[in-house]
Amino acid sequence: MNIVARLKTKDEIQNMIDLGVNVVMLDTSVFTAKSIFPLNQTAFKEVFQLIHNHKINVYVYINKMIHETDIFELNAWMKFFKEIGIDGIVINDYTVYVIAKEYGLENKVIYQPGTMNTNTFDAMFLEDKIKGMTLSKEITLEEILTIVQSPSKIEYSLVGHGFIDMFYSKRQLITNYFIHKNKKNYKIKNNHQFVLEEKTRDSIYYPILEDNMGTHIFRDKQLQSFEELIQLKDYISDFFIERLFIDDVEYYDTIKAYQNTQVQQKFLDKYHSNFNSGFYYLPTEKTKGERHVD
Repeated sequence: MNIVARLKTKDEIQNMIDLGVNVVMLDTSVFTAKSIFPLNQTAFKEVFQLIHNHKINVYVYINKMIHETDIFELNAWMKFFKEIGIDGIVINDYTVYVIAKEYGLENKVIYQPGTMNTNTFDAMFLEDKIKGMTLSKEITLEEILTIVQSPSKIEYSLVGHGFIDMFYSKRQLITNYFIHKNKKNYKIKNNHQFVLEEKTRDSIYYPILEDNMGTHIFRDKQLQSFEELIQLKDYISDFFIERLFIDDVEYYDTIKAYQNTQVQQKFLDKYHSNFNSGFYYLPTEKTKGERHVD
């Protein structure tokens, strides 16, 4: 099982190596929503080569909603990825697969749409088409085990730690709110300080982020999967650790904890109030219309 970590700065590469990260995932400047280290092609190639020199694989994160106006530039990036020899292309819009296939890169594609990969039929449909599929973040551990233990040639992956997004709109919702309220002189884009509070869920705050590609709302607490990974690690090819809203020290501690089970309890003792188990043990249909209780 590979630990997949996101890079924040070029100077951090050696630290990722020391932490034993198997795969580093990089952002692009044009097709990565929620980006933390956006790179144009020149910078991407430089960072890619620095990482590859240490025999660590590199994935690229392409999670923007793709529109017809994006196709020309997306083709240019796919040609670029073929030239440098990218190891994986993590996508959430199937349009990217169609373009990747034109460049013979379909075997690099990892389909990560968020909520859509929920059953063994998805694996049967995708297994001869792409490299891998990331299972839905809203199905139970039992359902995940049923899928990964079924015969399939596809690689399975999981976004198993961090703040998980639950809403994405291409609309600039925070900007529109501030316009409606006639509030000015606020930094809105890529500001990690905004939260939402629902009237029916008192004192529960959901991080909300607006960037140039839209607005994203996240769960109120981080997902953690230490115990669940004991059952899943033999079936999972890639385990993604999300980084948004997490400071560097905690992120490094997180990677260490997934690499070494002996430090996991110490990690939880230090950061315990930040986590929950997501939907591993709570079918999502049982939460519809109910008041949230922790």
